[in-house]
Amino acid sequence: MKFLKIFLPLICGLASGYSYAQDDSTNQGIKIQGADAPACNGFCCCDGNSQAPLGVMTDHIHNKGTWMLSYTYMNTMMQGNNVGADKVSDNTVYKNYMMAPETMSMQMHMLMAMYGITDRLTVMAMGGYMINNMNMNMDSKGSYMFMNGSWMYMPAGTNMGMQTMSSGFTDTKLSALCNFSNVAAQRIIGSIGISMPTGSIKETGTTILGDNQQLSYDMQTGTGSFSIDPDVTYTRKYGSFYWGANAGADVKLNYNSLGYKDGNIYHATAWAGYQFLPFLSGTLRAEDVHTDKISGSDPAINTTIYQENDPTTVTNNYGGTCMNVYVGVNFYLMKSVLEHFRIMAEYGMPVYQNLNGTQMALKANLLAGLQYSF
Repeated sequence: MKFLKIFLPLICGLASGYSYAQDDSTNQGIKIQGADAPACNGFCCCDGNSQAPLGVMTDHIHNKGTWMLSYTYMNTMMQGNNVGADKVSDNTVYKNYMMAPETMSMQMHMLMAMYGITDRLTVMAMGGYMINNMNMNMDSKGSYMFMNGSWMYMPAGTNMGMQTMSSGFTDTKLSALCNFSNVAAQRIIGSIGISMPTGSIKETGTTILGDNQQLSYDMQTGTGSFSIDPDVTYTRKYGSFYWGANAGADVKLNYNSLGYKDGNIYHATAWAGYQFLPFLSGTLRAEDVHTDKISGSDPAINTTIYQENDPTTVTNNYGGTCMNVYVGVNFYLMKSVLEHFRIMAEYGMPVYQNLNGTQMALKANLLAGLQYSF
């Protein structure tokens, strides 16, 4: 995947009412009003008021000694199935499996903290709580099924449904971000992070074999592996118009305790935005995400009965490429103590999906967040 470049950044202090001019001799931002405000170093994100979309979290740094706390809600909604780039019906899935995923919702509540170590270097910590819900359809194919604690014969053509859920803490990510630009109208931020396996890979629930069974890979809340997360962001601003690009990866470093490793993730995104009012801006963003297949397998679900009946237990049915388009809004609260807050939202839908094997397709992504800087 190629790293995208180009684009434009954000003038500090939009929400708090500070104005900055650029000194042509130093390319530094200079405060020209708001005497009680903390000084801006010209390439930070003063008070956290970056204008990048909510889905881009490494687009800014903070002045030395300042904090930003944020809460983000994300709901990833999936519906129906793809084989490669083609949508397929349940009847097509039933040719190879007894079960066909119908819908899935992955809700995540994420908390993030950022702190300025210096005017160029910021550290970030992020973790969350995930709730997964999946509905599956079943065609018995005239076979025996394990139900209510015993095996029962189900005539061919018997259609049934199954619902399962899981919840728990996600993996935790620690990152360091550094701005390499001295120009007030742009930022070039490189970051390196490490993800620690604090999420669960042993969630249980309802499967074809009954209740309290080991769930498939996509129903787990963690990966069980350490990963390294390099990332680079470029942003630029021109008047009320701004743009930016970001690219990065999530590279798994080890097989987890169950003997498998989630696929590496490579992502690139580019956006453009416009500040319509002093307190309101909008964005349009395109994103490309590529995920590798799972390596290894969980022995609890790598069994004949699962592999022949449930596509979510087959490692070859994970990974692929997805291209999405998002519309976003950033709202700045400009009065009194509220000037330190920012409300953001993004809604995205796929424009192209090419998924490995038989796999549930992405329907939409919703993000909503609240940020507080001090």
